[in-house]
Amino acid sequence: MVLVSRLGRRAKVVRLVVFAGVLMTGACGGKDVGMQPTITIDEANRRVEQYSTQVREALPAEAVYELSAYEDRGDCSDPTDRGPKNRVVASRTYQIQGLPAANVPSYFGAVRTWWQDHGFRILDDNPPNEFLWGENTADGFQMTLKSNFKGELFLIVSSPCVWPGGTPEPPT
Repeated sequence: MVLVSRLGRRAKVVRLVVFAGVLMTGACGGKDVGMQPTITIDEANRRVEQYSTQVREALPAEAVYELSAYEDRGDCSDPTDRGPKNRVVASRTYQIQGLPAANVPSYFGAVRTWWQDHGFRILDDNPPNEFLWGENTADGFQMTLKSNFKGELFLIVSSPCVWPGGTPEPPT
């Protein structure tokens, strides 16, 4: 009788664990996140340009922004959201010139403040005054400010993964 009782409890525990797993799976992914409509890649490019321009308010007016990398339809085949392929990203990388290297810490502080005042959350800031990564909480666009041992500054602005036309495409 004791043996049957233990087996009965074990079966109940197993059923409970399986049931909880099913509930959690359903709650976490009722719809395939990556299969939702998005903005178009054209709109993503416009927003990348807008953020690239707007964040310049944080830095001194004498800063010169040299475009060093440009993707208007970059591949998003290894997205961080584990979503489907065929999505794309927009991004721009600028080298910021014309500013004294001695003031790099103040530039990081100014950009951090601008981000926080404009709906961005800080994702990473380590090492301090060398790397700052933020994400807009409303639309998922990200910015990174980086410096190197020479005191050079770089600004990277990128979109989240989007469908080229805004509508999910069937897998190929």
